[in-house]
Amino acid sequence: MPVIFGILSSVAAMARLPALAAFLGGLFAQVVSIFAMRFTVSTAIQMGAIASIVGLTITLLIALKTLLFGLSAVFPPLYSQAMSLIVPNNLIPCATAIFSANVVRWVWTWQVYFIQSVASAR
Repeated sequence: MPVIFGILSSVAAMARLPALAAFLGGLFAQVVSIFAMRFTVSTAIQMGAIASIVGLTITLLIALKTLLFGLSAVFPPLYSQAMSLIVPNNLIPCATAIFSANVVRWVWTWQVYFIQSVASAR
């Protein structure tokens, strides 16, 4: 009978180690999931901002091209020829570059403000 109790006590001692490993593994998984959730939310917000900026830039380019082509179809040929002397051929890329530069400056200012507000909160 004492041999059986010895075997049972050694089995119980060995069973504690996997339970402890499972507990620590589960705890580590929870901590990693919390950090991953916060990281993915932050990344998703930043990707949404980038996607909206790209979408706005593309929309601006399409709107400018549509307006210019629509006006050139309505006006008489001599007016379009006169406007070609005033408006350069690269108006749309130039306007898009100016708009994109303003957006980049605004995003940079916003990021600096965000970094400063997070740094001052800690």
